[in-house]
Amino acid sequence: MFKPHLSRLKAYEPGPSIKEIKKAYGLDRLIKLDANENVYGASPKVGEAIAKSALLPSLYPDSTDGDVRGELARLLGARPGQFLFGCGLDEIIALVSRALLSPGDNIVMAWPTFYEYHNHAQIQGAETKKVPCDANGRHDLKGMLDAIDSHTRMVWICNPNNPTGTYVHAAELADFLRQVPQDVAVLLDEAYIDFVDAKDFPHSLDLLAAYPNLLVMRTFSKSYGLASFRIGYAIGQERLIQELNKVRPPFNTTRLSQIAAYAALKDQSFIKACIRKNHEVRKMMTAFFDKRQIPYYPSQTNFIYIKTENPQVIVEQCRRKGFLIQGFQDGVRVTIGKMSDMQDFLHVIEDCLSDAPAEPKV
Repeated sequence: MFKPHLSRLKAYEPGPSIKEIKKAYGLDRLIKLDANENVYGASPKVGEAIAKSALLPSLYPDSTDGDVRGELARLLGARPGQFLFGCGLDEIIALVSRALLSPGDNIVMAWPTFYEYHNHAQIQGAETKKVPCDANGRHDLKGMLDAIDSHTRMVWICNPNNPTGTYVHAAELADFLRQVPQDVAVLLDEAYIDFVDAKDFPHSLDLLAAYPNLLVMRTFSKSYGLASFRIGYAIGQERLIQELNKVRPPFNTTRLSQIAAYAALKDQSFIKACIRKNHEVRKMMTAFFDKRQIPYYPSQTNFIYIKTENPQVIVEQCRRKGFLIQGFQDGVRVTIGKMSDMQDFLHVIEDCLSDAPAEPKV
């Protein structure tokens, strides 16, 4: 009944709920630092806009995402026809993969990076070429260029990268784009762009006119604090967007998600305050790590990747002490939370890193 290549995949398995974890470990408080959500929530204007809006549950939502499209075009200096909207970036990734990939094709991506790129390539029967990040947790762009062949249809760049928090510099990206064949799509995932303060970070929208194969993706789930509303978007040349719209379901974002996104966009002062606080806590955390010589990747996001040989042990110990973080092959990713919470967390992680036994080598 099913595509044979689906046998290589596993369905997403959500972990236990906050309520279940607190009960299992006898915790009164659990600080969630595992999903890179905005710990300050969403703008108060989002709730106000939803409360004032007629729900109209019997009617389909606006298939054009007109209000959000118009406001984004104004803020970003783009044309309304350059936007593609989706149910979070997860759906944008799925739509792009559906439109571009067939069995026998391949994609090129860094590793580690956001796993959904690989997942949706597999669903379409395409192969994945994973190019390891360098020793500093950054994309190996030369290695990625070398991996492109006649069957490559897509190259993914997560900038800043999830989970390492590192970034591709402007000059590096420009040089990379000049060398990628024009018939290979370059997908630039900028989910965390609002947290960037690096001066040499790419101005990706300025590159769109020169590269019809470039698609830039952003989301309302991170800095805007709208993860539960599931709305994201892509920006590209209008011809590319027109083709991608052919595989987009006509009503793929809800009326409430559109209302929430529009209200959030209209409150830029709230977003700037969240970003400022994120930078302050990030600076405090990195100073702590530097002083104690705890290895980590410098971050341009709202999370930090801490290097360790025993990530799952660290995850379990932090959970027992009331902090929920995410483990990877050679480290743990920690969302940058509120100042008071992170001051407590730093002492917990320091103790865990000192006490945790090394995991056995496989």
